[in-house]
Order: sequence, then C-alpha cells, then structure tokens
Amino acid sequence: MRAIGVSLLTALVVALFAAPPAFAQDLDEQLDRADELRQEGAFEEGRAFLEDLREQHPENAEVLWRLARIMTDAGGELEEGSDAQRELYLEAVPVAEAAIEADPENSWAHLSLAIAAGQAGLVSGTRQQIELSRRVKEHADKAIELDDQNDLAYHVRGRWNHEVASLGWVSRAVVRTVYGGLPDASFEAAEADLRKALETRERIIHRLELGRTLTELGREDEAREQFRAAIQMPEEDPNDFNYKQEAHQLLTRL
Repeated sequence: MRAIGVSLLTALVVALFAAPPAFAQDLDEQLDRADELRQEGAFEEGRAFLEDLREQHPENAEVLWRLARIMTDAGGELEEGSDAQRELYLEAVPVAEAAIEADPENSWAHLSLAIAAGQAGLVSGTRQQIELSRRVKEHADKAIELDDQNDLAYHVRGRWNHEVASLGWVSRAVVRTVYGGLPDASFEAAEADLRKALETRERIIHRLELGRTLTELGREDEAREQFRAAIQMPEEDPNDFNYKQEAHQLLTRL
C-alpha cells in the first residue's frame, strides 16, 4: 500500500510540473478576449475587462500594457482637450510604468508607455509636455531595441521625430534655454522610421503618417501616393476608418 501511495504521489508531482497551470491557460484566453474587444472598438468594455484582470494579476506585464493601451484608445473618444481626456491619458502613464516594472524586457510594455506619454503630452502644459516628449523617445527606442520587428514602435518614434522637427526655431530655442532641450529630430529621421514601420507591417496609419512627413519635405507627389494607398487599404484596426478620413482630407488639400 505504501509503495502504491508513493507511486501515486510521484505521478501527481510529475503531472503538476509537466502540464501548464490551468490559470495560465485561462489568462491567455482572457488576454485574447481583451484583444478582441479592442479590435471591435469596444474600448470602455475592454478597459473594464482588463481592470478586472489587473485585480487578479496585479503584476502581469501582458495585462498591464494592454490596459494602458486601451486607456489611451478610450481617451481618444473623449472631447478633445477636455479634463476627462487629460486625466485618462495621465492615468495610463503609471499603468504602463507598472508593466515595465513587471517585465523590463517587454517591448510592448515600453511601447505602451511611449504612446501614453505622447498622448498625455498633447494635452499638458509646456514643462510637462517636454518631459513626456523625452519619455516618448526613450521608450520607443527601448521598444525597438528589444524587438526590431515592433512596427508600431518605429511608427511612434517616426511621429515623435515629425512633431519635434515641426517646432519653429523660436520654440526650439525656448525649449533648449528653459527646459534643457530635446533629443535631435528631423523629418528625414521620421521618414526613415515610418518606412521601416511599413517594411515590417503594412498599416493604414503608417502610410498616413508617411504621407504627412513627405508633405513636410516638399515631396507632394510621393505624399499623394501614400494617402491614396492608405485610402485603398482594407480596415484592420478599430481606428482605421478615422485614419482613412484624415488621409482623404490631406489628399484633398494637396
């Protein structure tokens, strides 16, 4: 009897270590569900779903970066420049920071912080905007370092280059003198990043932003090509309809 008991115990131990825990399988399924909700554009429902998941897995980077991302998505649906929008963007920043703390080698965690910081910066005062802008560049760089196939990280860095390069010389002088300046940026660097993003994965938003950058570089024929291509692409992301509308408006202006 004792031998049988030991054998059963040994078999149980082997089974426990051989099979992945049920909760891990459940979490993967729940993360898939969260991705589906975002894909459907159900940002508030997805946010509530991920908030519940965070209660169960407070230090899981996969949960946290998804939550930060969908918070910025939800913020985009609020009134532009409103207090509610600003608060939601700023709330997403520490969630993304927690994702990085949970897994510093997670490219998507760093990307989620770059995105949250970028959105928060758009609705913040000058000093905070400069600080957040530095974080966009820092964490987009890190996301690319960790995963050179992360197309959205190239996109974010490309857009950062575009926005900083758009500052006039007076604004740059003020930023440098009062706030210590920003890393170097150029429309040429923006183009290189956005082309790398497109090379890695075709997305409407990549072509839209590349078209905007080519317009700034005075290459309007090439910009038109990008806008037309963006308009003709099938929609995959929940925000693609809006991106197509913007591409159409920019093409009309040209």
